[in-house]
Amino acid sequence: MAAVTTTIQPRPLSRLYGLGSVFGKTIRDSRRAMIAVAVVMSVLLIAVTRAVSAEFDTPASRQGLADIVRSVPPILAGMAGRPVNIETLGGYVNYKYGTFFPIVISLWSILALSGTLASEARRGSLDFLAAGRMTRRTIAIEKLLGHIVPVTIAVLAIFLSTVLVGSQFAVLPGDEISVSNAAAYAVWLELLALAAGTLAFAVAPFLGRGAAVGIAGAVTFAGFFLNGYQQAIPALAPFANLTWFGWTTNHLPLAGQVDWAPLGLVALVVVVFAAIGIEAFARRDLGATSTIPTPSLPHALAGVRGPIRRAASEDINLAISWGIGLGLFGLVLAASGGSWTDQLTKSPQLMDLLHTAFPGVDLASVGGFLELVFVEFGLILAGLAAATLVGRWASTETSTRTEILLAAPLARFRWVLSEGVGALAAIVLIVLMTALGITVGALMIGGDVVTPMIGSAVLGLYAAAFAGIGFAIGGVFRTGLAAGAVAILVILTWALGILGPALGLPDFLQTFVLSSHYGEPMVGHWDVAGVVASVIVAVGGVLIGAWGFARRDLH
Repeated sequence: MAAVTTTIQPRPLSRLYGLGSVFGKTIRDSRRAMIAVAVVMSVLLIAVTRAVSAEFDTPASRQGLADIVRSVPPILAGMAGRPVNIETLGGYVNYKYGTFFPIVISLWSILALSGTLASEARRGSLDFLAAGRMTRRTIAIEKLLGHIVPVTIAVLAIFLSTVLVGSQFAVLPGDEISVSNAAAYAVWLELLALAAGTLAFAVAPFLGRGAAVGIAGAVTFAGFFLNGYQQAIPALAPFANLTWFGWTTNHLPLAGQVDWAPLGLVALVVVVFAAIGIEAFARRDLGATSTIPTPSLPHALAGVRGPIRRAASEDINLAISWGIGLGLFGLVLAASGGSWTDQLTKSPQLMDLLHTAFPGVDLASVGGFLELVFVEFGLILAGLAAATLVGRWASTETSTRTEILLAAPLARFRWVLSEGVGALAAIVLIVLMTALGITVGALMIGGDVVTPMIGSAVLGLYAAAFAGIGFAIGGVFRTGLAAGAVAILVILTWALGILGPALGLPDFLQTFVLSSHYGEPMVGHWDVAGVVASVIVAVGGVLIGAWGFARRDLH
């Protein structure tokens, strides 16, 4: 008698929680990130708004705050938003902190969508799923929707927090934030995050996760940075307007200024990027990627003579990609230094202000300009570059290739140590390409070239330190955590430097912001403490990672 088999179908609620549905499983995998982003961003918004309303609770104090903001030259305002209606609570929050939130959500979207298909295809976990009745296109669509829904939920939490603070902390006329303006801000947040994420989603099937994170992250941070400085440096405006930050520069809903038309363009870009990613996954072989075209490597770098050369050969394409991006950015900014020099020549007051803020530092030079507008942004990108290099190393274990490598007469400690040396060598290459771009840009306008070229080494120190942290986390705990942890730490330390003073956080927390311990390297003023700390963290992190990996089980 033939056996009777019964198929048990998951309940609708179970499907939503990840059983029997690609969409539900993706939401389940994203639940921790969704909760973290929603809670952290909402708490930050409430804390910052409460602090502003409590400290500036009279018309006179609010007007004094607005006068101070308007007196700051645009070149020193940096990456703050446009000062519109800053006498109001929403206007000041939108100016000072509103542009920070999309960076955090964009990074979450980039990290999630760059790996949701590419990483799983490389590990082979999609092979059985794609062999079933579900089409690849359906898999890709459900994966994408499984990220969009958590992002929407997190943004909804921010929307509700905005409505709350607009009603509870409104102490002066005009402080109220309407529901429609809060919704306009939430829509802007989500569209900018999805634009960055879907760009990574579209690139990953062609170039892999590491390149996708690098490209989407560079576009996102470049757009944010260039948009912040385009008013002070008109030469940057054409580059800023190539990104969604430039398109939506007039959309300031918390300040009462709404511009819906550019948001439609951003939505169209999201749809196009999503369609490219879906079709690329549906039409290409699973896990197949193309490398960025580069000249053939010398035999010494081909990766066939020892673990160090193998690690360096695998990291070289990532290093070239990041080096080209940072080098071009440094070139554009260095070549724009002439506008900075002209401003100082025409404004003795600005020169006096700079001498007060930076005593003994010559900022009237290409190096001074780069110190103000390039270093902070460059350090963030250098940290993200370190995260992608750590992720490349981590993928060796998560893709089960480590078992094959360690089957050879190769000790675990030596393997991790070799991978760390390879990553540090890749960081050196990134720094050299960045220095080349800065040198070319400085030569285009004349002036000192050597000092800013040497100063670009600060990017390598910063990246090496975070790479060491990543190797320590991956070696001691699990390599799957390493790259994400490094990216999160880069953003958290950056946010701590920006939001720490506003939230009244203890001063000792600022000591953990590594970027504040380098001095002014672009003008030749180095802080030895930061240099030594970076070297110790980089070398010590790799050694700790090698020690930890030698004492734990794989995976």
